[in-house]
Amino acid sequence: MNEWASKIRAGDARALARAATGIENRDPLALETLEQLRPFAGNARIVGITGAPGSGKSTLVDALALTLRRRGKTVGIIAIDPTSRVSGGAVLGDRIRMQRHHADPGVFIRSMATRGSLGGLARATADLALLMDAAGRDYVVIETVGVGQDEIEIAGLAQITVVVLVPGMGDGVQSLKAGIMEIADVFVVNKADLPDANAVERDIALMLDLAEGQGSRPPVIRAVATEGTGIAELLEAVSGPVSLPRQSRLYSGELKLKAEIGIIGGSGLYSMPGFEAQEEVSIETPFGRPSENFVVGKLCGRQVAFLARHGQGHRLSPSELNFRANIYGMKSLGVERIISLSAVGSLKEKHRPLDFVIPDQFFDRTRGRASTFFGEGLVAHIAFADPVCPEVAGVVEEACRAAGVNVTRGGTYLCMEGPAFSTKAESEVYRSWGMDIIGMTNLQEAKLAREAEICYATVAMVTDYDCWHPDHDAVSVEQIVSNLLKNAANACKVVAEAVTRLPAARACKCGSALAHAIITDRSAVPEATRRKLGILIEKYLV
Repeated sequence: MNEWASKIRAGDARALARAATGIENRDPLALETLEQLRPFAGNARIVGITGAPGSGKSTLVDALALTLRRRGKTVGIIAIDPTSRVSGGAVLGDRIRMQRHHADPGVFIRSMATRGSLGGLARATADLALLMDAAGRDYVVIETVGVGQDEIEIAGLAQITVVVLVPGMGDGVQSLKAGIMEIADVFVVNKADLPDANAVERDIALMLDLAEGQGSRPPVIRAVATEGTGIAELLEAVSGPVSLPRQSRLYSGELKLKAEIGIIGGSGLYSMPGFEAQEEVSIETPFGRPSENFVVGKLCGRQVAFLARHGQGHRLSPSELNFRANIYGMKSLGVERIISLSAVGSLKEKHRPLDFVIPDQFFDRTRGRASTFFGEGLVAHIAFADPVCPEVAGVVEEACRAAGVNVTRGGTYLCMEGPAFSTKAESEVYRSWGMDIIGMTNLQEAKLAREAEICYATVAMVTDYDCWHPDHDAVSVEQIVSNLLKNAANACKVVAEAVTRLPAARACKCGSALAHAIITDRSAVPEATRRKLGILIEKYLV
């Protein structure tokens, strides 16, 4: 570990503060520190506090922190405030309202400005929550700017979300509309000594009655934070068991963006004809950051998420790709099928440049790449004899033919480490093994997609013959680039055709790949691992 990481693990509050500032400013050393500390995270209880301005959120957080300290717990507080137009920093700063904790080493308070981010959270909130978790804080409390019908991102980050309401703030039913009802794990009626507190509680009960059958009923706690009334009850509510907590993910824009189909390929696909209503989505996963922000929109009437595998500008080599974050990000968006486009070299005469191949097998020649979500106390063995979804592969084959692309269904994709290409000796050996095409990326994607119960198929686009071919050295760079451009144009046509043809419901077995794969006794799975893998395993660990 670097010096910052070591000091933070040792409890150095100054190093923690410096790292927090660096993370907000996206300082490379601070981000490196965060990655080094990531394995130590997963033990804190992440509590989100949200509600309308003036509802007393800060006073409530202050009282909650005081109660936690009296019980010997350490606390990290992330207080989000509006951005000052003058300084660019946080307006007011919640630390003003929490001064009694200033000299307490067991309470670390960080005020942050939203800096233009929507959703009631600052852009680096998820990172700071991870930092405080890894620093050993027992509780991390996140207080948002305020909540409206679009400002509900806290539910995607916190394990327990507390919605604070107060009498006298207008129509109580209006304040509970849309996202608020969905995100609340606990309701607090603060300033409950004011008139109309009973009316607010009735409004909450009304909305909960309307939502009956949509999950467990959130408790409603009456509190007067300035007097400490109701704080013990609130602490009990936020400290209770969380069967499958929400995962740490922070979207830029609307949290409810969803996609049914995922496309992994080059960034040129974003500009394909017919791709509409695009919005960029930034996702933080328990496995780090994906290669690039996702671009979500409509294509042929279907919700689609695109991901540039190597990042914008092709910044990441195959060995640097965070395959787990890429696939986890797709899963968190609701993707059920992935079409993965990849440039490959041909190992057989019949697979000519500009041909597309839809392989049905993979052969692994990579070294040390992370290719499973499991471990850390949870063992799962997926069936991988047939690594490609036959339903998606069949649709993609039809799409290629409809787009006028010469396509071969079946064959083996040899996945090499790279980034250097093969030697002639290696290429000849691969041919003697019966391999069809050679690439550097798709095996890990296929394995992780299967573990995530996502259908997966590769569209391998042949750019040239591998170095075994006698004419290989005669191929110019201009010819290869020309083939890449032609393949990219054909890829756009194939993707559009495939998206149109994919049936709404899945008829394959990919969606239940983990049904008999999890070996570990459910009662023995560590809580941190349950939290980390929540969206992957939630239906099996109830």
